[in-house]
Amino acid sequence: MGDASPDRRPQLEGRAMFEMKSSNRQMKMEGRPSGRLIRWRAALMAVTFLTAVGFTLGGAAVAGEIKDSPRWSHAKDYSSLRDWNLKGENIVPQGINPLYYPIVPGHKHVHERPDHPDGKYRKETVVLDDTEDFDIPGIGKFKTAVVQEEEYLDGVLTQRALNWFAVDKTTNSVYAFGEVSWEINEEGKPVFAGTWRAGEFDGDSIAEPGLLMPGTFTIGGRYLFDGGRVNSGGSENMEAGIEMTVPAGTFKNCVRVREQGLRELHDITDKIWCPVVGVVFDTSDGKLIVSNALPKENPASDVSSVGTLRDKPLKYTPPVAKVTGAEATKIALERIPGKVTEVKIERKKGKNVYVVEIQTPNQGEKDVFVDIESGNIVGTD
Repeated sequence: MGDASPDRRPQLEGRAMFEMKSSNRQMKMEGRPSGRLIRWRAALMAVTFLTAVGFTLGGAAVAGEIKDSPRWSHAKDYSSLRDWNLKGENIVPQGINPLYYPIVPGHKHVHERPDHPDGKYRKETVVLDDTEDFDIPGIGKFKTAVVQEEEYLDGVLTQRALNWFAVDKTTNSVYAFGEVSWEINEEGKPVFAGTWRAGEFDGDSIAEPGLLMPGTFTIGGRYLFDGGRVNSGGSENMEAGIEMTVPAGTFKNCVRVREQGLRELHDITDKIWCPVVGVVFDTSDGKLIVSNALPKENPASDVSSVGTLRDKPLKYTPPVAKVTGAEATKIALERIPGKVTEVKIERKKGKNVYVVEIQTPNQGEKDVFVDIESGNIVGTD
């Protein structure tokens, strides 16, 4: 069972020692995996570690997606809203958590992953000078911060999301209350991709908040990070006492959190969170490049590059398919038998490909990537 069980609640920091995230998100493109979405930082308070491992993780020690078997399979394995005692009068749009980035207007940071399978990946995060109003039955009225994330592949903006985050001022835990996102099409125009919002219907149930980072970090703590139906998932606090070196610097007293999807159990990401700056390494999004939470004498505190790619003229040449969709479908079914549910052209693994979605009898939904020029299969997912 998750930490929500009655005999373990004293470990939950009184009310809410847990939090949520966002990557991959219903709003995260109605199930489209991506550098998933969201988690943040906090202040220089002493972080409580119930267990410390104390080993050094080099910059390249963890790479790529996690191939481990899923450790948990049900939402009940994690703490959730019923365990967090959230009250509107305690929820504020700005604040500091020991392991999150500052939830304050003007904060900016960037992650990059040059070895992303779809091209050079970059995610820019900015806390905007805006708030979003909520009134959720059982919690009350409160405001959240609006955090913008923009994702780029090979220098071209591909996705934009606005996330609604807030801090419980009694615990310093960071929560997510929803998100709205857009894909940027081949012409450089935003196309609505999806949304979820705590307190509102999301499919056949009411979406709940997610816990992004507990105010007190406890090894073994588990909590739902995403309350949306499509991208629901849970976090598990795995390790503490980590030292990590990335382009933005060397960080100590860091922790490792594992995020796992609950609809796609093998959708697993490890994140290294460090005091003051938040995530410095993400197996999906890459490494921290710059952050204005760093001391000014650190060159990586210069965030002047944030937003420059957004205004870069889009150099787009429409892909010319030498293979038809019907041919690509036949090729894909020879690799993975099943029922084809959708065929579309996307950019994958550095190539223009047909993404052939196949519903299989025993393995669920599978994607086959067929090169639009050669007809070769360049990958599956």
